[in-house]
Amino acid sequence: MRLHLRFPSSQEPVFLEEVKTYLRLTSDQEDDLLRNLISASRAAVENITGRALLKQRWTMQLTPPYPPSFPLVKNKTGELTVILPLPPLLGVESVKAGEQDVPYEVEEDRVILSPLLWGKALSIDFWAGYGETSASLPPDLKMAVLMGIRFLYEGQAINLPLLRPYKVMRLM
Repeated sequence: MRLHLRFPSSQEPVFLEEVKTYLRLTSDQEDDLLRNLISASRAAVENITGRALLKQRWTMQLTPPYPPSFPLVKNKTGELTVILPLPPLLGVESVKAGEQDVPYEVEEDRVILSPLLWGKALSIDFWAGYGETSASLPPDLKMAVLMGIRFLYEGQAINLPLLRPYKVMRLM
């Protein structure tokens, strides 16, 4: 499986002024550093949780053979189920087998396909994230980004136990 980020979020989950208020900074001298820390903290939160924070478009490519214990692809009687990573799922744009569009259904974070597609190369374009703006983000995830910025600003390792409930767990 390969994931490709096609369109990143149009904004970060926190604004520069929010960060400066949180860190109690009044000077503009460190604005460039703070912008970099915002991006780094957002990336850390996304990596720790396995989630997309704000709306992003991704392409997931699956190439056969799929291992029998692969946690994202299940072949049950009558359907092929592909679990999309990076919840929450906002929508699926297309599913292709090779270059051909194929019919699909979406259930929560899953794409349901014909079992005849088992063993075929698949490409799924989808949107993931909590929404387009920082207002759509749960408050504790937004706080985790701010706390991550503080840890990075102070030269500490990022330690965010409040992210445990958001961590995506995949059972093999």
